[in-house]
Amino acid sequence: MKRRPNTSDAALIALRQAISAFYQRELQCGDGSVAYLVERRPGVFLLTVHVKDLAMLRLEFEGAHLTRRVGNPNIHMVLEYAAATGVVRTLVRGGAKYHQMLVDAFAEHLLGVKVDAHRIKPPTLDLSVLRLGFDVPQAVADGFVALQVKSLSVLSPSTALKLDCTAMASSEQRCVTELLREEFPGEDPLERGWLITAARINLYYPPEPGKARSKVVTVEVTRRGRLNLHKFDAALQAQLEGYLVSLGILQPGQTLNVREAPPEPLPISWTRLRA
Repeated sequence: MKRRPNTSDAALIALRQAISAFYQRELQCGDGSVAYLVERRPGVFLLTVHVKDLAMLRLEFEGAHLTRRVGNPNIHMVLEYAAATGVVRTLVRGGAKYHQMLVDAFAEHLLGVKVDAHRIKPPTLDLSVLRLGFDVPQAVADGFVALQVKSLSVLSPSTALKLDCTAMASSEQRCVTELLREEFPGEDPLERGWLITAARINLYYPPEPGKARSKVVTVEVTRRGRLNLHKFDAALQAQLEGYLVSLGILQPGQTLNVREAPPEPLPISWTRLRA
């Protein structure tokens, strides 16, 4: 489902009423709510909803004095929708039922359709190319002076043992893959068929004038398709994606389940909407 959401007050009121009704049925709360919808960048919309929870007695400081007061906690949820792909990402407590409720309410009241939402499974990435290090000539042409596979997680063929290996500062920016070959001649886990499950790659800019330390860009990637590229601005993100495509880790245009760790342990669900 690919369309721009309805941003009118009437649509947002209908969405709030649907969400409140759900919480009244499930948790006997939700008699108040607010919702905001913004276009965070062209074609990508962010919906934030706050629902009124049951009243509770709180012990709080007011200045230097401790007071008791009755208040209603906030149930917070967020939905991000990309009109170009029809993919939504939801962040809400409560499990699959709550994610589904938020997706259904958004689709019905802001997109104007009832949809069949399908959870997106993260892609599996082949990281075996990193056995040879991070050899990307384009990165050097872009101004990086050193490329380093800083750390690897590897899994034994029997899956009974996992090793986490990190190149120390004394390695002088050498790849952990090279160090493994030196430290375990003939017994290197990578040469014995161990599976790379996660990697951390450092790309070093030259030091700024007057400074000794280089600026570092760190890319984290796992075999299960988790990346940290969302932490970078759009230009650098596209640049880093290009390096991973050139190595064959990513395919051109591949959509990944990139997750940003929230401040609280809330579950994130990725879903594609289909009419």
